Amino acid sequence: MTSNAEGPHSRETLFETACAALAAGRDDVQQLFERAAAGAGPEMLWRITNAFVEAFDGRAAGWMSRAVESSEVPDGISVHAGTLRIVVDHGYPVHQFWDIEVSSSAEDRAAVVAALNAAEPRSMRLTDDGRELSAEEMEAALEKGVDFYSPNYAAVEADPVPRIGLDCKDAIMPFMSRAFIRVLLEELESAGVRQAGLSTDPRPMSG
Repeated sequence: MTSNAEGPHSRETLFETACAALAAGRDDVQQLFERAAAGAGPEMLWRITNAFVEAFDGRAAGWMSRAVESSEVPDGISVHAGTLRIVVDHGYPVHQFWDIEVSSSAEDRAAVVAALNAAEPRSMRLTDDGRELSAEEMEAALEKGVDFYSPNYAAVEADPVPRIGLDCKDAIMPFMSRAFIRVLLEELESAGVRQAGLSTDPRPMSG
């Protein structure tokens, strides 16, 4: 059994050991991260994904899919493992898709579009470390000078399938991804959408 308590076998210690092994290029990196992730829940999976991204290691893509799959979603809503997926080339993570489309019944289509429109301004206030700033916090940060990255813009399309996209210059940001998905789920629930599927289509949004 893996303990959460501080000590040589705690998940946090295993995570830190795995990060050090990753930096050193050791062969047991994957096994160490697997031990840290065992039974730990989504948060650890997102942290492991980010560790691989920071190391410019293509294994980030697989951990990203696992993190997305493990995230809690409302009953009736599904999030495909490839949502906001990381693209790998020759073993390196090179960019990330930042579009999410939402499939639903025809009856829920208007509510889905309303949810995406409600999510648009919130998505603009997401940061690379996964925070969602209030409008006041964002305004204050812009006045003082920001120490984070946030999307350049967000856009919603209603046809042919409702979807929302962020302009993040292809940057790879797992924690912002988690926040982006959370915002969409909250707005879909608020709009009364009870059956829907979130996924990412590699085709670019128009415009």
